[in-house]
Order: sequence, then structure tokens, then C-alpha cells
Amino acid sequence: MRIKVLAAVTLLTIILSLVPSGDVQAVVGMSPTQGMVGLEVTISGLTDGASYKIKWDGVAIKQGIAGTTGAVYLIVPESYGGEHSVIVESPPDTQIFSGTFAVVPNITIDPTSGVVGTAVTVVGRGFGVSEKNVAVTYEGTVVKSDLSANENGSWNTSFFVEPSSGGNHAVDASGDITKASDVANKNFAVSPSVKMDPVAGGVGTLVTITATGFASAESGIKITYSGKEVRSGLIAEVNGSWSTSFAVPSSTRGTHVVNALGNTTAATDIGDMVFTVAPAVNISPNTGYVEDTIKINGSGYANNETGIEVTLDGKVIERSVIADDSGFWSTTLKIPACANGPHTITAVGKITPASEITPSIFTTQSQVISVPKSGNVKDLIRITGSGFSSYKDFSISFDTISVATGTTTESGDFTSSFPAPGGKSGAVTITATDMKNVTASTTFNMEATAPEVPVIASPKDGAVVGIMGDTRVTFDWSDVSDPSGISYSIEVSDQSNFINKLVNRSKLTDSKYTLTEAESLPQGEYYWHVRATDGAGNSSDWTSTSVVKVGLVTPNMLLYVAIGLVVLLVALMVFKRATKKKRPKRDWE
Repeated sequence: MRIKVLAAVTLLTIILSLVPSGDVQAVVGMSPTQGMVGLEVTISGLTDGASYKIKWDGVAIKQGIAGTTGAVYLIVPESYGGEHSVIVESPPDTQIFSGTFAVVPNITIDPTSGVVGTAVTVVGRGFGVSEKNVAVTYEGTVVKSDLSANENGSWNTSFFVEPSSGGNHAVDASGDITKASDVANKNFAVSPSVKMDPVAGGVGTLVTITATGFASAESGIKITYSGKEVRSGLIAEVNGSWSTSFAVPSSTRGTHVVNALGNTTAATDIGDMVFTVAPAVNISPNTGYVEDTIKINGSGYANNETGIEVTLDGKVIERSVIADDSGFWSTTLKIPACANGPHTITAVGKITPASEITPSIFTTQSQVISVPKSGNVKDLIRITGSGFSSYKDFSISFDTISVATGTTTESGDFTSSFPAPGGKSGAVTITATDMKNVTASTTFNMEATAPEVPVIASPKDGAVVGIMGDTRVTFDWSDVSDPSGISYSIEVSDQSNFINKLVNRSKLTDSKYTLTEAESLPQGEYYWHVRATDGAGNSSDWTSTSVVKVGLVTPNMLLYVAIGLVVLLVALMVFKRATKKKRPKRDWE
């Protein structure tokens, strides 16, 4: 029995000596088994101190030595959406785990908050392999489209935040393969923003406030300047945007805090804006003509400052202006002769230098004035022009007729005169244009009264003219007078409706007209009338139609007379011969 026990112990010792030393390998696991690119995945159950290698879709992506916990960590690499194989080897080339990890699509945005207009970068991962027609939406509206993923299902783009109300707004993405519902939304938080323009100027400066990111349709919005309301009762649009303007109220030189707030948006959500009141000159209006009267206000000057001089392009046009105890002053003056375009108006005092003053710009427009404004042909018209270019040739047209040329002065003005040409009545446009295409027009009212209707003198209605026809008839009518001058027109026709005009003459200066040889009228009955036209083109009515008969004797009548004479002559000859045969014989014969 002792020998059997000893043999069994010896055999067990031999068996144990053949077993390798070290810990027994535990069960290896992976958690989680799905997620997005960049997620940390835990591989557990490795032996302390054991070497390992991890493969993703057959490609080694990590290797090392396991720690005391037996857990190692894997960061999901850039991969297309769907399942991917995960293999763990320990030691390397000895597989101890095989599983799958499902990559889900996701997007990231940067930044995640800001104001309207912020540029947001969007990165997509885990989409389909080379997926097409990827689009990014902001609050359901497409802001980027026609994007394509790479072979790993990744893509990137950027967009500018559109006008939208304050708070969170969803950013999403989808493609031909990936649905928007497969991608978790990311939120971009819109903050309120207010811009002010300008940020410096004088009292009276028109300041524009533009805001975005307020609450949708937020009411009770107001603007304060140095704590005093300058605008109130404003309402934002549905997208949280609004704008308004205000004139800088009377205030001292220096900085003044401007705030914007509403029923939802607090002034602290935006922060203070600062407007700096500096010496400035404001004018009204800021565009017009030479000799126009404008109002000029100065603000931000020294209290009760004296000796202020107003200048236009550096030339003094007003002296001895005095500011009040708040540094404000006001005056009116007429714009002196100056060329077309912008001109700087400013004011310098004994204390306030030009370098500190914000000037104003007055834009001179061109104009022409005619004297007289109405009249007759050949009346002398005097044209005065101002606000044209300096030292430039100019031309004047009366309707479409060129009537005068010349050269402007340094101040862009000129004078010219010409007799009013004829040809058009009523309102006629007179236009002046210089070589820089500066142009201006005025209207001259040319007399539009029609002259009197002439009176037919001869031939009278129904008169007969000429013996045989082919007659050069002389037509005569009464004289008509007009301040613009007179000409006449005559029409002769063989039809009472004058459709067929045998004679059609106009611009006749004499109140009589004799037909030319070519116009001679054959025997027949004709209709004629005349009218008068003045130099402005105003015509009288036609005279009543008058009938003239040409040719006292017709050819047939002459034939009949000739035949009659022949017959008479023959008869006389026959009678004479007959008389001679019947005469008795006398005694002496």
C-alpha cells in the first residue's frame, strides 16, 4: 500500500512539472460594441503583464503590455458606418478574442455657440463609403449640399449662421445612405448681438442700430443713450432680428453708453456700446443747387466758443458764429457758386481745431435756368447754368437743335443766349451738357396759338380761268401775321377730298402762288384751299374749299364753231352763185 501511494505522488509530481507556470487566461470581452468614431472602447480580461495586439478590420491599430487590471483601451478609428471586425491577440499572433463593432454616423460642430453670422465647421464621420449628396441643415433649412464622404465615410464643411432667434438651434446632416434620423442633432446656441454705426460723431448724428439673436418676435425692445430712452416699443422679427435709428441727442463732448434690451433680452446679455461725441458739423439738406439755402448745425464745440468760421472746401462762407453753453450752434446760408459733385463743409473755432471736427458733405447738382421761360420764335433766350464741371466745354440744345456752345468757369457755371428756333410749339426741353456728361434741363414754353385762317382772294369760288386749258393759274389769298413768322401751304386737286393732290406746296412766304409750267392745269374743274403756319409749327385750319374752272372754250365747242363757220361759208357761196344765175338781162347788155 505504501508503495502505491508513493507511486501516485511521484506521478502527480511529474504531471505538475509538465504544466507551464503563470496565470490561467480569463475570458476576454469588449464594451461597448457600437458607437461613433473616436469613442473609447474597453477590452477586458487580458492577463497581467501579457503582450497583446488589437486588429480593426484585419489591420493592427494598437499593441502593448496589459496592466494589472487586465483591461486595455481602443479608440474607434475613422471608419464608414456599419459593422467592423475586432480581433485581440495575446501574445501577438495568438487570437484570444474576435467580435464586431458597429460604427454609427455622427457629426460635430465647432464652435457650438456664437452670434448670427458665425462660421461653423461641421465634420461628419461614420457615413457610407464615398456617400453622395450629403447635406447639412440648420433648423431644418439646408445650408450646405452636394457634399461627398471619403472612402472612410468622413466629410467636412462650414456654413454661416443665418439670422435666427436666441437660443439653441439644431444642426443635422443626411445623405443618400444615411438618414437624418440616424444622426444625432448638435445644437448651436445663438447669442444676441447688436451693432451700432457710426460710433462717433456730433450731436444730431443719425445712428443705426442693427440687432440679431433676440427672442423670436420679442417685444418691449428699447434703446437707451446715457440711460435715457431714445427709442422704444420696438418688436423683433420672428428670426429675432430688428433695426432702428436715432439722432444723437444734445450731449456733452466725450463718451456715452448706448444699451439695447427687451422683455426677454437683458442689457447685460449684450454689453455696453459706446458712442463718442466729438465736434461735428451737420447740414440739411446735404444735396442741392447753387444758391439753395441750407441749415448748418455744429455740436461738441467748447462752451460759448466764439469766432467760429464756416468753410466750403476751405473757403470761408460764414463768419463770427458763436456756440452756446453746451457747445451747440446753428446758422443758415446760401450755397455759393461751386462745381458739380461733393464739397466739404466744416467750421473751425478759436478753440476747436479742424483736425477734431467731423465735417459734412454737400453734393452740388447741376441746373439751368432760362429767361424768359416762354415766348415766340426768334425771341432771345438767356441760359444760366450752375453746378457743372470746372473749365469744361458745354453745348446747349433746344429740343434736338444745337443752339449754343461755350466753356464753364472754375465754379462750374456759365451764361449763354440764342434766338429761339422754330419748328416746335408747347413745352420744349432745353438741355445743357458738359464734356464730363454732367447735364441739366429746363423747359421753355413756345407759343402754341394757331394763326388766323387766310381769306381766298382769287380766283373766286366757281371762277373760270384761261381760254383753252394748260393754264398757269395764279392763286391769291390774304396776308396773315404772327410774332413767330408765317408761311403758307396750298393744295390743288381734281377731287373734293384732296386724295389726289395735283399741287402740294408748303413753306410759301408769299400770299400768292402761280403754278409752274409743269403744274399747268388742263381744261377742267379743280378744288383748292390754303392754310397758314407760324414759325413754331402751329397751323390754322384750311380755308373753305374753292372751285376753279380752267378753259372757257372746250375743244368740242371749237370744233362745232369751226364746222358752223364752214357750213356758213359754203352756204354763202351757194347763195351767191344762185343769185347770179337768176339776175335778168339788162337793155344795155
